[in-house]
Amino acid sequence: MGAMPPPRVPNPFEDDSHRLQRLMGDDNRGKRIWRLVFVAGWVVLAVWAVLAFVGQGDFGVILAPIGMGMLIGSGIQLFIDRISAI
Repeated sequence: MGAMPPPRVPNPFEDDSHRLQRLMGDDNRGKRIWRLVFVAGWVVLAVWAVLAFVGQGDFGVILAPIGMGMLIGSGIQLFIDRISAI
């Protein structure tokens, strides 16, 4: 008997529709991360506001730039994602 290679099992990741779904899933995961960073930026600023209200405004030297950087960076990224989806 001649040696025949075994039948090839189709790989679902080689199908175009599965590849597209995987790419769309990765895109949504990236947006979730930026939304989390955006919310975390607001939380950092809220913590700084509470500390300033209590009288510990010295923490603003560290917390305010961190919170603003998180808000601005993630806001720009979310804006770009929104525009590119149009």
